[in-house]
Amino acid sequence: MEKITNDISKIIIAEISTVNEKVKGLNFLELLKPEINSKLSQLLNLQKFPLEQQINHEEKIENASQNINILINYFINPISISKKKLDHDSLFLIFNEHLNIDIYKDEKNFKSILLYKNTGITLPKDSIINAKYNKNHLIIEIACKNSQQILTK
Repeated sequence: MEKITNDISKIIIAEISTVNEKVKGLNFLELLKPEINSKLSQLLNLQKFPLEQQINHEEKIENASQNINILINYFINPISISKKKLDHDSLFLIFNEHLNIDIYKDEKNFKSILLYKNTGITLPKDSIINAKYNKNHLIIEIACKNSQQILTK
């Protein structure tokens, strides 16, 4: 299990270093998404699923321009998360199973989205979501915690 989490982390860290340091937030995550998804899909297609044990791996990357938190989770049993508020701009990458996610517009209105295997979604800070993870589900969350405020006109 440790080998797969290390391989995933190395790919993500390598891709983070290729993005221009001036790009921040959601734009940064959107630039990461296709390359990381492509490379991780190749790696994970070689992996035999279901895995034997659950994975809960967290890695933090801090440098002068970015503050990134990487979460790698593999759930053996189904899990539902209800009304989770995102503290940071986040990229969710879904592998080997689909994910049903609800994004709230307000307290009662939400949009339900079905994300298929080897896809992802970028959500802004303060989004409120519900997520329904199937059993034997691998999900990677990359949270972008910018240390400096984005300049606006």
